[in-house]
Amino acid sequence: MARMLILAAVLACAATGAAAYTVSSGSQVAAATIGWRVSGEADATLRLAPVIALKRTNIDKLTATVAAVSDVNSPEYTKYPTMAELVELTRPAAESEAAVRAWLDGANVAYTVDAATRTFTLDVTVGEAATLFATPFKAMENDVTGQSTVMGEAANVPDALADHVEAVYGVHGLPLPPRTKQPAAADVVNVTPDVITKTYNVSGVTPAGTTANRQAIAEFQGQLLSQSDLTQFFGSYVKGAKAGDDKVYKYVGDSSQGTGVEANLDVQYIMGVAPGIKTEAWQYAGQDFCTDLKQWTQQIISTTNPPNVFSVSYGWQGDMSQIGCDSAQISSIDDDFKTITATGVSIIFASGDSGSGYTSFFGFDPELYSSWPASSAFVTAVGSTRFINQVEGDGEQATDQFGSGGGFSRIVNPAPAFQAAAIKQFYSVEKNAPKNTSTYGFGGRGTPDVAALGEGFQVVVGGSVESVGGTSAAAPTFAALVSLANDARIQKGMKPLGLLNSWIYENPHMFRDVTVGSDRINRSGSTVPLGFDCEVGWDPVSGWGSVDFPKFLAAALKK
Repeated sequence: MARMLILAAVLACAATGAAAYTVSSGSQVAAATIGWRVSGEADATLRLAPVIALKRTNIDKLTATVAAVSDVNSPEYTKYPTMAELVELTRPAAESEAAVRAWLDGANVAYTVDAATRTFTLDVTVGEAATLFATPFKAMENDVTGQSTVMGEAANVPDALADHVEAVYGVHGLPLPPRTKQPAAADVVNVTPDVITKTYNVSGVTPAGTTANRQAIAEFQGQLLSQSDLTQFFGSYVKGAKAGDDKVYKYVGDSSQGTGVEANLDVQYIMGVAPGIKTEAWQYAGQDFCTDLKQWTQQIISTTNPPNVFSVSYGWQGDMSQIGCDSAQISSIDDDFKTITATGVSIIFASGDSGSGYTSFFGFDPELYSSWPASSAFVTAVGSTRFINQVEGDGEQATDQFGSGGGFSRIVNPAPAFQAAAIKQFYSVEKNAPKNTSTYGFGGRGTPDVAALGEGFQVVVGGSVESVGGTSAAAPTFAALVSLANDARIQKGMKPLGLLNSWIYENPHMFRDVTVGSDRINRSGSTVPLGFDCEVGWDPVSGWGSVDFPKFLAAALKK
């Protein structure tokens, strides 16, 4: 009877066009702060693919599960459930799916439902979406980047669906700005896989090359790798690689070839530092950023046996409302991260290239932002270093060609327990933190967790070699080292490392502390007034520092 009443209420709302519950909303005002403006009415005939995520069940049990299997001090450490078990644990109530189906059917909207996640993907025109979600759509242009898109104001659903819908994507989001190449300093060390291997003493693992241990890169904004560039890179910089080590094992999403600098950087270094480990490329055409992320995480959850490691070099280091991502969407994606990592998958994000994330209004009202999703408690964030004196072998300092993204999260607050002691220790020695704690996410999750070299990476793009920098160079480098450790574990009959954070914070001895530099540097390399310093121990510039691989491997093989 209760189910019949819900369906009746939904059908009534669909018939009358009533929509009283706002699931999520965007802000054209916030978007204007990064160059977006309304250029007119949106073309009502353009096609959209909004995504409706249903409210899942047993999220508290999911959270407890990922905590238990990733805590090195737990008897359940690395005793991972299967993805199918977690999907069943958190499956939305049948009433929720029925209610949303009734609403969409009543509106005569075409849709598909994912067999695993029960997520709805719609096929509608802008005009149909405007009616369905009771929101006007505007044409948007960015005078800074030259991008254009359409944007609704909010995703509204009938009030009767309030307890059934977790989040809606693809209505009011915006894409990330196009990637711009960091200008290379004249005296920067040219970093190659050989330099990384020497710097971090990488040895002791011969990859088995089986499908039991796979790694992957995730690419957004239409970034596409080039297999021919990858083959050239291996020929030039990965000496001793076996035949076939230069081949991408599998494509997910878009298998097209391209010459994206970011995609080529990611694939060349995750594969070049760990040759012999099968590597997948998960590539997605650019939509708005939160929708891109949701598409990716949902596809992982729908995969029976995903790769053990994902490296991701994308994020937003600012107010999330500027790109139309709101708290409901962020929370839903975070629950996806919990699901994925609870099965033993490591998700590694670049921590951002904007240092402390300093913003101000003509010098007034300064604010600092860490990057998201790097600041999720269910991913590992990687900052960037360079060689001291730009001399290979002279130790490392925080990068200054751009800022190593770091700080404290406004989104994940308070900080997770695994890093509480490290943050407390940092504040006991840091003398130059912003005095006004309201300017940043005081008390929140600190990032990055670790660091790696991130300047002067030699990348083959369109047949030519370019020098590229960014935490997006550091992330695939660290991810490759994790994959090597996983391979050693699997060869000994152990499970992969999974969510790394507890293990990292319990084993700081496996890193070389970086104590020189700060994150008071913006994306272009200019100094900003507020930020944090590298200190002894963990800090929000370089994390625990860079990997000492023999110690890293030994710690990985302990339990």
